[in-house]
Amino acid sequence: MINFSSALEEMADSKEVITQLFKDVERLVSQEEYAKVLRSIDKILQLNPEDNDALHCKVISYIRLGKYQNALELLQKSFSDENLISEKAYCFYRLNKFDELLNLLRQYKLGNKNELSLRHIEAQVAYKTEDYNSSIEIYYALLKETDKNLDVYNDILTNFNAAKAALLFSGGDLDAKYAMMDSFDTYELAYNTACTYIGLKDYGKAEKLLNTAKNMCRKSLLSEDYTEDKIEIELGTIKVQLGYVYQLQGKISEAIEIYQSVLKVKGMDVSASAIASNNLVAAKKDTELFDSARKLRVASSKNLDAKLFRGQKRVIAMNEALLLLYMHKANLARKSLQTYPENDDLYLLIASTSFLQKKINKSISDLQEFAKQKPESLHINFALMQLQLLTSNPNNALETFEKHLSSIKVDKQRYKSGYVGLLVWLYEQSGMHDKAVKTLEDAGTFWKNTSSNESTSILKQTASFKIKTGRYQEAAQDYEQLVKVDPLDTQAIAGLVSAYSHYDIEKAEKYVNSLPEINSGDGMDIDVDSIEKLVPGIKKSYKKTDNKSDGPSQKTHTKKRKRKPLLPKSYDPSIPPDPERWLPKRERSTFKAKGKRKQLMKSGSQGAAIAGGGIGGTGSANIAGKSVVSENQSAAASGGANTAQQESTAQHQQTPPKPKSDNKSKKKKKKGSKW
Repeated sequence: MINFSSALEEMADSKEVITQLFKDVERLVSQEEYAKVLRSIDKILQLNPEDNDALHCKVISYIRLGKYQNALELLQKSFSDENLISEKAYCFYRLNKFDELLNLLRQYKLGNKNELSLRHIEAQVAYKTEDYNSSIEIYYALLKETDKNLDVYNDILTNFNAAKAALLFSGGDLDAKYAMMDSFDTYELAYNTACTYIGLKDYGKAEKLLNTAKNMCRKSLLSEDYTEDKIEIELGTIKVQLGYVYQLQGKISEAIEIYQSVLKVKGMDVSASAIASNNLVAAKKDTELFDSARKLRVASSKNLDAKLFRGQKRVIAMNEALLLLYMHKANLARKSLQTYPENDDLYLLIASTSFLQKKINKSISDLQEFAKQKPESLHINFALMQLQLLTSNPNNALETFEKHLSSIKVDKQRYKSGYVGLLVWLYEQSGMHDKAVKTLEDAGTFWKNTSSNESTSILKQTASFKIKTGRYQEAAQDYEQLVKVDPLDTQAIAGLVSAYSHYDIEKAEKYVNSLPEINSGDGMDIDVDSIEKLVPGIKKSYKKTDNKSDGPSQKTHTKKRKRKPLLPKSYDPSIPPDPERWLPKRERSTFKAKGKRKQLMKSGSQGAAIAGGGIGGTGSANIAGKSVVSENQSAAASGGANTAQQESTAQHQQTPPKPKSDNKSKKKKKKGSKW
C-alpha cells in the first residue's frame, strides 16, 4: 500500500524549499545578481519543472543578462503563442529579427490595442528600420495617453525626440504639430532634444543643451556611486555629439580634441568609438592618411552592423571611398561603394575614380548607366551633363537633360525657372533657337494658369531671349504684358524700351520718361554724358573730356611720369662725375692690385697662353715650349701657318728645374686623402 502521509510530507517540504528559493530570487533581483538568480531558478525547476512563475523569472533573467536567444528559445518551448507577447517582441527586437517581430505585432495588434509595451516596441521597430514618420506618430499618440507623472512618460518623450532628430538628419520635414518640447528632467532628454536642434541647424542651442546633458549625467552617476571610468564611458556619446556640433561650427581643433579623448577611454561603447573615428577622419581630411585608414577599418567593422543605422554606415563607407581615392586606390574605392545603391553621392564617387585616372569616357559611360537605373536623380544627371559639356558635346548634354525632365511627373517641378533657363541655354548652344522659344512659351502658358511668381520670371526670360535672337516685336508684346501687370516694374519698362528702340523710336522715347532718374535718391553721382562718350570694349582712358571748355574734346595721350634719378648723399653738382664709375674696380685705371692679385696681374689671368708656362701658365705640362712660340710668331708674321698643325709637330722638352725654396717658408703638408 502507498504511504500517503509520507508523500504529503515530501510535498510540504518541497513547497517550503520553493518558497525559500523564491525569497532568495527576490533578494538577488533587488541586488541585480541575475547570474545567481538563474541558479536559484534552476533549483526551483528541478523540484517543479512546470512552475510558470519560475519559467517567467528565468526568461527575464536571460533578458537582463543580454542572452536574448536563450530567452527566445525558452519562450517558444515553454509558453503558448498568446503568452508573454511583450517578452517575445523584445527578444526579436534585440536580435534584429524585424520581420518576425512585425509579423508578431500584426498578429496581436488588434487584440492588444491598449498594451503600452507592444506599441512602444512597434515605434522602436519603425525607428530602427528608419521609418521615422511612423515612429513619431506612434510616440505622439502614446504621449497623449500617458500620465506625465509616470516614469514611462519620460522614456516615451526621450524616444520621441530621438525620432524627430533622426527624421531631420535624414533630410525629412517635421510636421508643425510635433513642436519642440524642451524638457530636461533627465540627461537623456536633454541629449535627444539637443540632437533635434542639430537637425534644425540651431547649433548654438544644441551646444548649450549638450553641455547641460553632460553636467547632468556626471552629477546623476556620481550620486549612484559610479566610478570615474564608467562615468567617462557613459559620457562618450554626449561628447562625440558635442564634437560634431563643434565640427559643424568650424571649431575643428576643439572637435579633434574631443574625438581623441573619447577614443583613449578603455571600454568605450563601440558605436561611440566608430562615430568618433569617422568624424575624426572627416576633420583631418587628407592628412595622416594611414592613421585615418586604420580608424575607418575599426568604424566599418562587421560587429557594428547591429549598432549603427544604415545611414551612418553609408556615410562611413563614403568616407572610406574618399580616403582610398586620396591614397590613389581607385579600384578598391569602386568596390567599397557598391553596398549602398540608394545613395546618389556614392555613384558620383564611382565616376570620380575613373575621372581621376584620366578615363573621362569611362566616367561618362558609368554615369550614363547609373542615369538609366535612376533617371530621376538630379545629382547623377547633372554630373553627366557637366562631363559632356567639358568634352564639348552640348547635344549629348541636352539629350541627358531632356531624359531627366521626362522622368519628372509633376509639372511644377518640370517648369521651374531654373530648369527652363538651363534647357533654353542648351537649346541655344545646340543651335535650336525655335525650340528654345517654344520651351519658354510653354512654361509661360503653364504658369499663367497658376497664382505664382514663376509666371513673371518665365515671361521675362522669354522676352529677353527674343531680343537676343532679334525678335524685337514679339519681345515688345511680352514686355507690354509685364508692364500692364506692374506699371512700376523698371526691369520690364527697360526691356520694353530696348525692344522698341530697334523698330519704333517714338514709342521707345515715350516709355523712357517712365524710367526713374539714375542718380535720384540713391546717393549716386553719375555723369551720363561721359558714359555715352565711352566706346564699348575700349578702355576708359581712350577719350578724355574737358568739362571746363565748351569746345569738342580732343584725344590726349597720357604722359609717362619720369622717375627722379637716385643720387648719392655726398653728391656735389659742381664736381664732374668719374667717367669710369660704371666699370668694375679691377678694370679702372686707378686700381692697384695687392698680394696674390698683384702677381696674377703680372703673369696674366688663369688660362692665358704664356711662353714657357704650358697650358694655363701653371708649369704643369709645358707642352710645346719656346719652339712653339717662335713658330707661332713667324706664322703670324707670314699670315699663312696653321697653329694647330705647328703645335702637333712641336717636340717635347724637359722642364727646367725649379729653384730651391727655404724650408722655413714651406707649409706643412696636410694629412688626409690625396685629392
